[in-house]
Amino acid sequence: MEQVLGQPVNWINARKPVSWSDIGVPVPRLFMQSGWSYPAFSALGREVKLAGGQVVGLSDANWRGDFRQLLLGPLAFRLRYRRHFDAFLVPGRQGERLMRHFGMPPNLIRTGMYGADPSLFSPGRPLNERPREFLFVGQLIHRKDILGLTSAFAEFSRQRPGWTLRICGSGELRKQIPEHSQIVVEDFVQPHELASRYSSARFLVLPSLVEAWGLVVHEASLCGCGLILSSAVGSGDDLASERNSIRFRAGKKPELLAALLSAADQNSEWLIQAGSESIARARNFGPERFATEISRLVSEFGGYSTSASLQFQPVG
Repeated sequence: MEQVLGQPVNWINARKPVSWSDIGVPVPRLFMQSGWSYPAFSALGREVKLAGGQVVGLSDANWRGDFRQLLLGPLAFRLRYRRHFDAFLVPGRQGERLMRHFGMPPNLIRTGMYGADPSLFSPGRPLNERPREFLFVGQLIHRKDILGLTSAFAEFSRQRPGWTLRICGSGELRKQIPEHSQIVVEDFVQPHELASRYSSARFLVLPSLVEAWGLVVHEASLCGCGLILSSAVGSGDDLASERNSIRFRAGKKPELLAALLSAADQNSEWLIQAGSESIARARNFGPERFATEISRLVSEFGGYSTSASLQFQPVG
């Protein structure tokens, strides 16, 4: 990271308040603050505001519609945080909906944060020409519902033999994944190897119980995969449609099983369409879009021309 930036990153303890003088950096005119729950970043943001600067929030939280978001979130945000932030940058539609619900004016919410590298993750063969394989990429933890997926697939394979479930990841539930002739488990692989896994799979399956946005969905979409996503996956509203995906309610094993069966029964015409739809939707996100949105925010809220020579000071 430091090599790419050409300067050192100021690493701080996020849970302890800190000042710009503590890290030896002048108070900036524009501060892009990641979230609002960490004392260190909130303290830096307050110092910028007191000096007359602007603070843009970065948040990947997605819309869940639970009690905390519906009632507690808006109250807390409007009382404690609204005046602190001049704008917000979020990944996509669900993040935009959440910040609007919290009280942020629509014209101060921008989308486009996050995205995989399209030069690395690129389209593979049409889906109807790929092996009959489902792919899961992520941590092997409860939040990802990996055991729910393996249980559903074991039942699925009795009805639709010949399909494989490939799992790429590591985590505390690794040893609880059942031994199965059609389940292949690999540790996390390097990005170029992962791109190859996406390009060889027909469907990415992400059954998460909680998933802010889900960068793996964008990676898979760039590679032309069909999508099987739980209702908890934040990027579903941006990257999935009836033309390329099958959705189900998070944590509902019968619905996950039905989604796997539906995916397996799709004809060649649907599969070809799904691959094209995934690629088309994926093009709306990525490093180029992210950079464009950052440049616009710098120009609008930092008072800099987009062609000006700027100095960025990373704090993490």
